[in-house]
Amino acid sequence: PVRGSVTQIQIAPDALQPYCMGEGYFAGFLRHDVGYGATLKKVPNPYRFMPIVYSGGGPVQSISPRVDFATVSSWYSGFLYTDTQLGACPEPDALSPQWPGAPGWSSASKLSGQAAIGWSLKFDKDGKRFANGIPPLGAYGQWVKVYDPRKDSTQPGGSGSHRLGNEATYEYSANPALHAGTYAYGRYQNGKRTIGMGLPADGIDWAVIAAWANVCTANGWNNFFGVVYEPGDRWANLKDICFAGGAEPVAGGKLTFKYSAPVVALDTVTIDDLTEDNRSITGMQPFRDRINTVVPKYRSPNHNWEMVDGQPVVNAGFLAEDGEEKRDVWPFNFVTDVTQATELAAYRMFDSRELPFTLPCKAHMRHYRPGECLHIVDDELGLDITAIILKRHIDPATMKVTFEMITETVAKHAYCLGQTGIAPPTPAIGQTAQERDELASAATSEPRAARQIVNSTVAYPVTTTQTAASVVA
Repeated sequence: PVRGSVTQIQIAPDALQPYCMGEGYFAGFLRHDVGYGATLKKVPNPYRFMPIVYSGGGPVQSISPRVDFATVSSWYSGFLYTDTQLGACPEPDALSPQWPGAPGWSSASKLSGQAAIGWSLKFDKDGKRFANGIPPLGAYGQWVKVYDPRKDSTQPGGSGSHRLGNEATYEYSANPALHAGTYAYGRYQNGKRTIGMGLPADGIDWAVIAAWANVCTANGWNNFFGVVYEPGDRWANLKDICFAGGAEPVAGGKLTFKYSAPVVALDTVTIDDLTEDNRSITGMQPFRDRINTVVPKYRSPNHNWEMVDGQPVVNAGFLAEDGEEKRDVWPFNFVTDVTQATELAAYRMFDSRELPFTLPCKAHMRHYRPGECLHIVDDELGLDITAIILKRHIDPATMKVTFEMITETVAKHAYCLGQTGIAPPTPAIGQTAQERDELASAATSEPRAARQIVNSTVAYPVTTTQTAASVVA
């Protein structure tokens, strides 16, 4: 689920807390809005101050004001000012209005931990600036920083100064795996959790996150941007983050992740490793669940950061096998590149055809965990396959373990990573905010241009009809 739009300012009396990840544009949440000031050129309350929050979990890497999705142009010189903050905790100063005296706002109005911009606007008595209204305001940034277990020398195989919970050691990254791990652990300020799930450090499989992060880097799956909101469904937020890196969270005694990558079977399971409990596997996924065509949706920078459709991914072999098109649409809310979305959609198509099954095993198999791969050889069922563990259930009385697994097609990785996305055409940009202001201003001023045309083209007295004809000509 997606709440609202990243391109529209959110206004609410009890606003949510936004949390921006990756690199992209966000319109933010309005926190205060006031007109004020002494009468200027016969205009009362000529000033307006609008502090807008873009992300918690600060300080962020960078933030830059945007007007109409572009940098602030000189057209607004003298009429629009900004004061930005990255969201330090504590924040040393409050956002400052360009013109002092904004009611309800003072030096004590600090937004610690919040990346924000204070927008100051002045009414144009001449009716030029803002003649068409205030244009879309927003911010482009490289947003929150993350913890990287690969850069933590206290983690197995890690090297560096990163320390979990010490946000001063975090660094900016657009790697989905690192954002998933950091969100699962949570963001803390003054010892209080402000964002995220709040899992304990030993409740997260950091080794899997490090391996998954390496896969994202190798595959180029770093085209990542998105906003989640709290209070909200944190598990749904985590799943959205994971989808951008081709993964799914797996809950258990320790949170781990199943991600799309070639895997090596750690052991071969034979009849000697199985209990006498019933076991079975379906020969094929139900017809209604099999997909042969997937349309990837992604957040396109070329379309003002809205969700757009990429070219459908069609597997000709699956299509011939099914005898008809079985289409589905997959929204990758945090992906900003069409090729990345296309590769991930191809994985989703293959996953819809993998076979789930349950495998009851003896106690010595209990050491294998979700996300790990096993080679299954079962002559009674005619199985000689590799499969990924999704969940495990241990019987405390007998210590027998039951694995919920799904088959793993090795050849799918080369196919999915070989896909190339085709983006929809970029729409015409149209008028800029300045051009819209100029057009609106001209529409409300005297039609001097038309009179000048008449005066320059008519040299003798004429009738009204002739004057109109001359103007048209």
